Amino acid sequence: MGGLLYLSFFICFANDHRMQRFLKIILSVMLCGAAWLSFDAWYTPLEVRQQAAAARVTGGPDEFAAAKAFTEALWGSMRWAAPLAVLVALVALFQLHRLAPFLSSAGRGFQAATATGNEPHDARQTWLIRGFVAAWLIIAMTQFGESVVQRMRDWQSYGLHAGQTSLPNLSDTNYLLIRYLEEATPPDAKILVLSDQKLFFLSYYLLPRRLYHPMHPDSEFVIPLAQGERQLAAYTRVDLPAQYLEELQPDYVLEYFEGEAFVDPARVREDQGWLRFLGQGKVTTEQPRIQVILRPYPSEGTP
Repeated sequence: MGGLLYLSFFICFANDHRMQRFLKIILSVMLCGAAWLSFDAWYTPLEVRQQAAAARVTGGPDEFAAAKAFTEALWGSMRWAAPLAVLVALVALFQLHRLAPFLSSAGRGFQAATATGNEPHDARQTWLIRGFVAAWLIIAMTQFGESVVQRMRDWQSYGLHAGQTSLPNLSDTNYLLIRYLEEATPPDAKILVLSDQKLFFLSYYLLPRRLYHPMHPDSEFVIPLAQGERQLAAYTRVDLPAQYLEELQPDYVLEYFEGEAFVDPARVREDQGWLRFLGQGKVTTEQPRIQVILRPYPSEGTP
């Protein structure tokens, strides 16, 4: 629709008088609509809109949070976009005597640029070219609109940040582990990861560090379930042959286990650096629910 409107704007109204009348109608509608949206966006509390959006949610907490974030992003941006649209419409209306001739001239220029001749078969080519331009405009405006909507939906996770500063769709323990490894290892570290989870995403969030995560054959084609409901098979430190470590030569060996089959209560407090990280500088007295042990190689030894 946007592309067709754009073409009609330049082709059907390539006349100063008609262009001025057309613009006056469009800008008046834009002014009234933007003024109403501006009033509504500032008058109605954001919490009211979030509650209304939450009332329509039928899924779980993730869908609830997404709906709340989308509403916040939409109406939060509307509070500034609508007044700006009012200002633009007012300026355009006051400068209509200059704007209409300029756009009419642009419309005539577009007609001349896309015209291929005066013969009947040239007319078909002309409209074919204009059809391609319209299709391109429709696709461009559609993609732009979808990208804006998607950005609003992503507001829950990203806000004004992205990538390593937001860590979307990760569990709390994954989040803590990434922060801990960023503090405890240098950027050029080579880390061997042993875990009962599939942690390939760590390679992205810990760049430029290089991570090696050998997957147990019994877990390669198994899809993990939330909250560890499906225990995956995994390698432990004692399962690795000495030759493998000698060939890989990692700087660190990380053991990260969450499942009851692998968490050893006697070893969850073995890594003092992890305990200090959990205690924000002081060794925490709480018993960790997961087992995180980071040791340098080759001095890390065999438990």
